Amino acid sequence: MKIGIARLWHEANSFTSTSIGLGHFQAREYTKGGVAAQVFRHTSIETGGAFRWGHRCEAELVFSRLAASAPGGPVEQPVLDTIISEIVDDPALDTVDGLYLSLHGSCLGAEDLSPETTLATRLRARFPGLPIVASFDMHCIPTPALAQALDGATVYRLYPHTDMAETAERALDLLGELIRRGRRGAVTLARCGLVLPSFNMRTDETGPMTEIESLALDLEAQAAALGLPVVVYPFASFAYADSPETDSGVLVSNLMPTNPEAAALAAEFARRVVNGMRARGPAFRPDLPTAGAFLSTRPWRDGRRWAILEPSDNPMSGGAGDTPGLLAAAMRSDLPEGSVFAFFDDPGAVATARAAGQGARLSLHLGGRIDNRFGVPVLVEGTVERLTQGRFTNTGPMETGIDVDLGPTAVVRTGPLRIILTSNCYSPNDPQYFHLHGIEPGRIPVLLVKAKNHFRASFGNLFEAFVQVETPGPAMADATKLPFRRIPPERLRLPS
Repeated sequence: MKIGIARLWHEANSFTSTSIGLGHFQAREYTKGGVAAQVFRHTSIETGGAFRWGHRCEAELVFSRLAASAPGGPVEQPVLDTIISEIVDDPALDTVDGLYLSLHGSCLGAEDLSPETTLATRLRARFPGLPIVASFDMHCIPTPALAQALDGATVYRLYPHTDMAETAERALDLLGELIRRGRRGAVTLARCGLVLPSFNMRTDETGPMTEIESLALDLEAQAAALGLPVVVYPFASFAYADSPETDSGVLVSNLMPTNPEAAALAAEFARRVVNGMRARGPAFRPDLPTAGAFLSTRPWRDGRRWAILEPSDNPMSGGAGDTPGLLAAAMRSDLPEGSVFAFFDDPGAVATARAAGQGARLSLHLGGRIDNRFGVPVLVEGTVERLTQGRFTNTGPMETGIDVDLGPTAVVRTGPLRIILTSNCYSPNDPQYFHLHGIEPGRIPVLLVKAKNHFRASFGNLFEAFVQVETPGPAMADATKLPFRRIPPERLRLPS
């Protein structure tokens, strides 16, 4: 088999004031052709999964443009147009037997509100008879036109998303089967009319999303027992993209769409999953204490090591690493010696620290640099403790093997607290993020971190207690405080 592979992976947050340009893709993943793609062969992202599948199935892989950026604001439209056109017009795809698209599903352009739909429908117009499958993030926003353009689809089943590579392999399994059958498949999209918040969505513990994924696997087992190739993938959508199509639901792929029994089963499975999601809506409702209220209780007095998460500015939700709410509350708290704050994306503060030199005293205003809608800067007087070039390779279970460039960094100590400052915005979800800065995560008494559920993949066993706290930010739990423009309000109201 000869398989064409292309990738467009970006999650957009409409409430952050940043935008994504070509440099953001180049800093993470921007390659074309098989030789260039080799750098991702041994990673745990979708590209690594494609290489594993190709080796296992002895397939020839033809790599078109692979473009991935860390989450952030909408993508500059000319950049997005170039990526899509490069893939659609790529002559290397002329002779492939099928196409695999690695998509996030929640990308936004400055003008195009569903670039994945644009990509898939243009490819379908170019290749009307070719099987095309795609893989998606759990927080994707598939449209009816996107589903119609595809023959099969898979979605991450795990949150934290430690199954990126496996999701690609499952999509390629579908594609391989379609090629062997010499036919096209069909994807049923069903939506539940609710945007399910992700705060209580982890699948590494008992909870509503774990139950929904278990239901999907049970339904797949029923189809397999009947000898029918029907697969079921729930998705949770992403509210902060503020797309008019934002809605949770399910993608059901049927590799035998002309079989009446299989078609009926796909429709029934879709109905059962969306009903299950609606029924569990209340369990997804977040109830986060404010940062100030929680820190005022000094929970670390019981001797446990705490990780205090600030999801409202989580970079993996499109946060910019800039909101001051958690730091402001921390500066008013009696934190234990050795506590750490991770992080602020502030190249100017890093430059000031580097100019002052290690061991120097300085004053900085942190937070509210990019956008002061979520709070005013916090004055910090401290000592420059460490300076680095900001480069490391992920070793944890999230995005294993990916090279990370934080740009120049600094650690500033103020009282009992060390504050990590970076020049690029990247989630502190890997142990090497802290080792780079001379910090052993297993010895931090209180870690205040701009992160969310993905943080638990690497650090779930290193801290004895976890809490998510609410602060003002572009991904805050209280969605009523954000200026949604495109999502119908009723989708944001969870049943009680």
